[in-house]
Amino acid sequence: MKIISKYISKETLTTTIIGFFIFTFFLIMNSLFVLSDLFIKYGVNLIRIIKLLFLLLPSTVAITVPMAFLVGVLLTYSRLVQDNEYIAMQAGGISIKKITMPTINLSIIIMLIMILFNNYVLPKANLSYKKLYYDIVKKRASILIQEHMFINEFDNYIFYIGEKDNKNDLLKNIIVFVKSQTDEKDPPKVILAKTGEIISDEKSLRIALKLNDGIIQIASYLNPTKMNFAFFDTNYIDLDVKGVLRQNQNLAELKGTREMTAEELWAEIKKGEKSNQDKNWLYIEFNKKFSIPFATLAFAIIGIPLGLLTKKGGRISGISFSIVLIFIYYVLLSLGQNYGYDGKMNHFIAAWLPNFFMLFTGFILFAFILYPELKAIKRK
Repeated sequence: MKIISKYISKETLTTTIIGFFIFTFFLIMNSLFVLSDLFIKYGVNLIRIIKLLFLLLPSTVAITVPMAFLVGVLLTYSRLVQDNEYIAMQAGGISIKKITMPTINLSIIIMLIMILFNNYVLPKANLSYKKLYYDIVKKRASILIQEHMFINEFDNYIFYIGEKDNKNDLLKNIIVFVKSQTDEKDPPKVILAKTGEIISDEKSLRIALKLNDGIIQIASYLNPTKMNFAFFDTNYIDLDVKGVLRQNQNLAELKGTREMTAEELWAEIKKGEKSNQDKNWLYIEFNKKFSIPFATLAFAIIGIPLGLLTKKGGRISGISFSIVLIFIYYVLLSLGQNYGYDGKMNHFIAAWLPNFFMLFTGFILFAFILYPELKAIKRK
């Protein structure tokens, strides 16, 4: 029996590793295009780009490991059926339990490893990623802002600088055109300032353009000839080099919910109203520390019977089922997260919804496999 267990475990693990590298490669490619743009267009040092890519890997691994394990399970058990090895095992008196337990045990081991990985490695990587990105923006922002040019490199704003004093880091005769941030047609808004400077805050990871002695002009669609004015002594505009900071949530704090361990999240939850973090985000991120790693076990529960019930197609059917199940899982996860973050759904249910679906479906599929075996035992 140990030979059968080792055989199934080795087959599942080998296929999982292959699937892991394939999924990770495809998911990291999207980020690679964004990072290459920073290197080519903005002249960011190649070593820093490699560091950013390396720091992105943990967040990708957290997703690809459960996905790869599902593929490994489905391909292994569907192949056992296609090569008639499953029938041979049944003929030899090997029960369903002994065929499935090696993979269940393997899924539990991987789940425990991923819980530790998501709780300790991932938050540190996210925090380091945020800090490095901040440092890049801080240095690139001053370079991107040049005099006598319309600058369209920042989200939500177009700048025009009349004069730039590099020695004193001072900008003069500044015009800022504010882009609409909604689907509705907002009235045009223009900000004029005599002087300004790029400022940064290490604690809040904030990059901003400080404007001095200026005026805000807001037009009216109802009365085009009328212009509203608002004078100011000092005004601040947060800067983001096209997606550099936008990818990070909660930049008002050095550590957002995705940069915290489960212990830190729980400590924030216990603070109640005293916490600076959003309560809904705290509960959802805390539950995700365990629900996403648990997906490996949930995928094993649904993948084993689905693979054994596959009569035709072999690997093609296994890959097809994997794609469908992964799609369903992450649609449910996204749906639960969105409702959970908004406080419209119980936080536990929101984070565990896809796992509940996979477990429920898996147990039903197991019933179809176990029924003939139980029926045969009753006859005896």
